[in-house]
Amino acid sequence: MAYVQRLGYLGSRVSIQAACHSQSRLTAPVILHRTRPLPSLRPSGLSRNARSYWWSSSPKAPQEPVVAEETLPEQPATPEEPLLDTAAPAEGTSTAGDALQVSTGIPWLWTIVSATLITRVILFPFTVRSMRSTAALAPHAEEINKLRLKMQLAQETKDMLLLQQVVLKQRSIYEKAGVSMGSMALLPVVQLPITLGLFFGVKGLCDFPLEQLKYTGLSYLPDLTVADPTGTLPIAATVLINLQLTLGAREMMSSPQTAHLVNLFRVLSLVSVPLCWHLPSGTMVYIITSIIGLMAQSLVLRSTAIRRLLGIPIVQQQHQTKPATMMESVDFLKHWWQDKKKEQEAIIRARNHRR
Repeated sequence: MAYVQRLGYLGSRVSIQAACHSQSRLTAPVILHRTRPLPSLRPSGLSRNARSYWWSSSPKAPQEPVVAEETLPEQPATPEEPLLDTAAPAEGTSTAGDALQVSTGIPWLWTIVSATLITRVILFPFTVRSMRSTAALAPHAEEINKLRLKMQLAQETKDMLLLQQVVLKQRSIYEKAGVSMGSMALLPVVQLPITLGLFFGVKGLCDFPLEQLKYTGLSYLPDLTVADPTGTLPIAATVLINLQLTLGAREMMSSPQTAHLVNLFRVLSLVSVPLCWHLPSGTMVYIITSIIGLMAQSLVLRSTAIRRLLGIPIVQQQHQTKPATMMESVDFLKHWWQDKKKEQEAIIRARNHRR
């Protein structure tokens, strides 16, 4: 009996130890997990202090609560506003008249007129300087014309020595008259960019078109963006150009070709009528205003008192440009063409002779 009890005691002790040993094996990973947590095994969405039983099935990621979309009340559709053509002009069409019109608020018709006359005032000092040089060289016009013929001959024969002598002689005449060669070319260099810039600027505004140019307030010119249907503006511009040529011819440098150039410009003014017929009325207003400004300038500078006040020498009658008839200009053109033809034939014969 005592032997049986001793075997039962030993058996229970062995079972208790085995149970403890198996329990320690089961709890070992838990203790290791608690002492060294692995952040990479922590499911997303769990807090740092939450327990993770990694031996069990992986927990599902918590689903975000579904929020019902709020239904916005339908807003009534706003009607589209009509687009107005009051935007700024396209690039390259802006002119000095824009600033003038914005600052003064005057209608665009009178803005074009005012800007044109203001440019004539700005160019007036350069015009006076050019007229001083032309009037100072008027007594030496005959000598200068002879030098020009010699220069043409030297260029044709390629005589560099003669060409150098002509240039030195011409320079001495300019120095004696108190005129620099640069002052003679100053007016065209300054005037041409301003004149062309205003022309293309006004034409660009009309072609854009600028909406305000369509409402001038005048019954005769209600819309400056279209051509004059009656053709009055192109014809008026041609008449004014011929009047200006008559007034300004006496201020040109006297030479054998000057009078014929004036007649050439008269013919070109007649030829330009069909070309100007389709130009916008705003562009024709600029051209007519510019010609009127030149005519007023020529009339003012004809006064002897004003010329003396501005320091412009008085040109004697014998040194002024004498007008030429159309038939004389035609004969001059024929002789010029024959001379040029003979020069080309002489050049061709010289080349053939060298071969």
